[in-house]
Amino acid sequence: MAEQIAKFRFKGYRIVESYIATNPEEETSQNLNVEFEQTIGVNEEGHNMRLEMTANINDENNALIIKIKAQGFFEFESELKPKEKDIFFRTSAPAILFPYVRAYITTLSSLSGVKPVILPTLNMSQR
Repeated sequence: MAEQIAKFRFKGYRIVESYIATNPEEETSQNLNVEFEQTIGVNEEGHNMRLEMTANINDENNALIIKIKAQGFFEFESELKPKEKDIFFRTSAPAILFPYVRAYITTLSSLSGVKPVILPTLNMSQR
């Protein structure tokens, strides 16, 4: 079977915003509220795209609040059709970027002296 080369390339990621707040007077609850937001940026040529993913996490007591904003950078062989772009940025791009955001959240929380926040793996195509 011949290998099929992907029409896109993941060029990397960057954490552009990182925030954590803890309240030492409140016990951190294990019930976490986790929300994700995504926005897409395109350059003038249409061959490079940026996915911005924001993760907002807080426990039910607000004893722990985390906000992370990450950008993933992608390059395409040719300009994508609107439908292809929509499918890629609803499924593939978040699935590629999420493990980096997940690892960053775990590291940030563990280095802050609280119980590490370990997000479960997620099926990003269902989001």
